[in-house]
Amino acid sequence: MEEYLDGTQTEQTALKMIKLDISEHGFENWLNLPAIPIVEWYIEAIDEVTDGLVEDYRTVKGVEDIIGKAGIGQSMLLEDTESLLAFKNGVMDAVNSLLIYLTTQEMANAYYEGNTN
Repeated sequence: MEEYLDGTQTEQTALKMIKLDISEHGFENWLNLPAIPIVEWYIEAIDEVTDGLVEDYRTVKGVEDIIGKAGIGQSMLLEDTESLLAFKNGVMDAVNSLLIYLTTQEMANAYYEGNTN
C-alpha cells in the first residue's frame, strides 16, 4: 500500500489512517471492517480538527478587532473568503482521504481474496 499511497497529502492521510486501523485491528480484521465505523471515525477526526480551526479563526479575528478598536494599524488581516476556501479545501481533503481509504481497503480485499484461494 505504501508504494501506492505516498504522493499527495490526501493519500498520506489515508495511509496514516489505514496503518492506525491495521495496527489496532490487525490486517485480516481491517480487511473486513465495515464502512460505517470507518466513516464515523473520519467524522470524529474532521469534527475535532474543524473545531480547532474555527476556534483559532475566532481568536485571530478577536485580536484583529481589539487592535482595530485600539486604533493600531495592521499590515495583515485575515481574508474571510480565503479563510473559508482554505477551510473548505481542508474538509474536502479529509473526505477524499476517506474515499481513498475505502477504495484501498476494497482493492486490498480483492487482491487478498484473489491470491489466497
